[in-house]
Amino acid sequence: MEPLLDLLLALGLVLTIGKVFEAAFQRGLHVPGVMGLLILGLIIGNTFLKIMPISDVVEAVAWFGIILLLFYAGLETRFSQFMRNVPRYALVTICEAGVAFTVGYLIGISLGYPPRSAYFLGCVLEATSVSLSVRVLIELGKLTSIEGYTILGVAALDDLAALITIVAGASLAAQGTFNIISFLRVAIIAFMTWLILVYGLRFASNRIALFGARLGVEESLLSIVLGVLAIAAFLVHFAKLSPLVAAYAIGLAFSEARGIRRVSNRVRTLALVFSSLFFVYTSASIDFTKALQLKYIAFYLAMIGAAFLGKIVGGMASSIVLRLKTVQGLRIGVGLLPRAEFCLIAAYVGYQYHLLGPEAYLAAIVIVIVTNLATPPLLKAVFREKMSRAKKG
Repeated sequence: MEPLLDLLLALGLVLTIGKVFEAAFQRGLHVPGVMGLLILGLIIGNTFLKIMPISDVVEAVAWFGIILLLFYAGLETRFSQFMRNVPRYALVTICEAGVAFTVGYLIGISLGYPPRSAYFLGCVLEATSVSLSVRVLIELGKLTSIEGYTILGVAALDDLAALITIVAGASLAAQGTFNIISFLRVAIIAFMTWLILVYGLRFASNRIALFGARLGVEESLLSIVLGVLAIAAFLVHFAKLSPLVAAYAIGLAFSEARGIRRVSNRVRTLALVFSSLFFVYTSASIDFTKALQLKYIAFYLAMIGAAFLGKIVGGMASSIVLRLKTVQGLRIGVGLLPRAEFCLIAAYVGYQYHLLGPEAYLAAIVIVIVTNLATPPLLKAVFREKMSRAKKG
């Protein structure tokens, strides 16, 4: 009964107070609502009030929320469009994600972190969350520009690259060793598993969807699709991979199946509810009083600077690869600045394996806040010259 009571209290706090905080940040401050959830976790968790239940059951449900969120992201990514532009987007991803990861890794090494810990600092800086950039691009009327399309496409591959990097790092952390051969082996296994899931389920997706729809019982299609997700996420464990690998791949495989739009809307609802628990739980489970020390100031400033440097330099490098103008590469880099889910997941996984301390997760939270606050004015600034010329013309 005690695990159930912990879960009920956790859900009660997240689904009531959490939504109030989320609304306050999203509607009041015009920044992603996830920030409100993180702040709530700080307040009710181990840092201050200590009323948020910290248990294996609550954590398991929280991770289930992230699996649903990644599954939904895959459903919203059109398979045919994604695969058609993969070569172009892959080049940009290699540039910007590679530079961001390298900068984070080098900061870790320079500040005395061991290689495995520095690896996860690279993961923290690697991934992008472009929902805020999309909103700004829509306001500017630039979502369908070359830069806009590139930012959208790269974001999908960016998530995959970050996911594989985190999974590879987690596997290496569990093995207790870190070398390039082991990393490549784990990364290749993760990528091949991802491809098998995507293409295998893509081939069967319409048949599975049709079977679910023909059962003729309430929410049969949703149940069948979620069942496939659960089974596949369970099976990848035998390849020593995280269920997170399966989630996005299965969503992408089903993204164009018949009747999947109705399922997608329901999955979105479930994902938003249960992923909220993850963000509150992760910040609640860490005692940040140990991280609020002057000795970490240099680390925080270095990580914030690296969060900007990695994406902007990587974006500008991509302009050379794609033969775009330098200013177009700058716009792509700025559009890829915001961080959210994967930044926090990487920091939390590193913390779980005792490779990172609470200061790394606090740095991740600060990076999410700063990059999301800075992106709108910066994105407007780098597009201003183009807009001014258009008006003169």
